[in-house]
Amino acid sequence: MADGSTKTTLVQRVHETLMESLDEGVLRPGQRIKAAELAKRLGVSRAPVREALHILAGQGLVELLPDKGAIMRELSLADLIQIYEVTGPIAKVGVAAAARRIGEGDNRQRVEEAIARIRAARDAPPSYKFYLVLNDFHYLLNEIGQKPYVDYLLGLLNLEYWNRFLAGTIDMRLHIPGYIANYNRMADAVLAGDARTAAAVMDSHVEWSIDLLERTGQSRR
Repeated sequence: MADGSTKTTLVQRVHETLMESLDEGVLRPGQRIKAAELAKRLGVSRAPVREALHILAGQGLVELLPDKGAIMRELSLADLIQIYEVTGPIAKVGVAAAARRIGEGDNRQRVEEAIARIRAARDAPPSYKFYLVLNDFHYLLNEIGQKPYVDYLLGLLNLEYWNRFLAGTIDMRLHIPGYIANYNRMADAVLAGDARTAAAVMDSHVEWSIDLLERTGQSRR
């Protein structure tokens, strides 16, 4: 039996390998995950890989089906909307907390650099990696606001997976400017030390994102 730290590391490695397989087109949502191939790729036995897949199933990344084993969980627009409904209030805690501590140390400079990276991401080819830059912004705010449990809870939702699905669902080239405008407003409020406005901007961003997904769904009917 692996100890806690070893188990956590293996789960992270399995998660990273699954994400790489998605990016390479080797694995698709709804497709069976072959534990033997995954174990071979990671250089470990099947048993710890199966254990890691059970943990990831508990986090909603994979599904365990009778007679089929593990498959990559398929996401829908309804799933994405629900994820926003859940992550918004959680992320808002970190956003507001960072605003309250913006005057400490080099926090202001770090936030300015982080929002600059978001603005610069506008010029990169549209992909899920844009959302990773947004994730990093929130991780920074959580660190500044000293809210590690916000990071923990967001991590349980496997943001990188649904970021990939989100990037393939909406017209990113059309909507990236809207994301950047929202995050500019959020950063302005944080830099002003205005926790209430920062939290309100986060709420507004979630509403905007959900509306975008609902309109995307309606256009596909």
